[in-house]
Amino acid sequence: MAPLPIPILVQSQLPLAMINLNSEKSVLSKPFLLTVILFLIGSLNTQAQFIDLQLNIDSRITARTEQPLEFGTIMSNSGRRMIELGSPNMGIFSITALENQNLLVTLDKPTELRHQNPGIDDTIPMELFSRYAYSTRNYENAYPLPETVNSIQVEPNPEPGPWNSIYIFMYGSVDVGNVRDGTYANEIVLSVIYI
Repeated sequence: MAPLPIPILVQSQLPLAMINLNSEKSVLSKPFLLTVILFLIGSLNTQAQFIDLQLNIDSRITARTEQPLEFGTIMSNSGRRMIELGSPNMGIFSITALENQNLLVTLDKPTELRHQNPGIDDTIPMELFSRYAYSTRNYENAYPLPETVNSIQVEPNPEPGPWNSIYIFMYGSVDVGNVRDGTYANEIVLSVIYI
């Protein structure tokens, strides 16, 4: 977007003067009158100055999957399998947003995994948990996201710049019962908006 110049106009006002042209009392009246007229004509010039004003607005939020939640290969009837917070298999989302802003974070967490073959209606129950922090290495001090919809204020970034990143850690368990072989999957949906 091209900068928008904003003019600032400086004007001088003409002073009002009453001059008697028939005055014969002073020899200096005609040169004085000529000087005043020349001064008034010279002061008719106006000056204009411009200041370029430019304002960039960028309120984008980016959200990406850094790492999928991966339970791996599990045998049928193997019971409960847990992925702990901090496990290399936990899922990680990242959100980049303006610091000091409030975000409304919505996590739609499924309660089951479904077979990828739509003709097989077997499911695997699942329980998921989520926490967030400002670094992937700081998962031990992560804050809980207990609700489906959570409000988060983005902390100031110690690095220069107006942006900071939040990392959401997904972990939990599945309970594998007597199900048919195959791939079971589902989606965790993350939605983020400024409030």
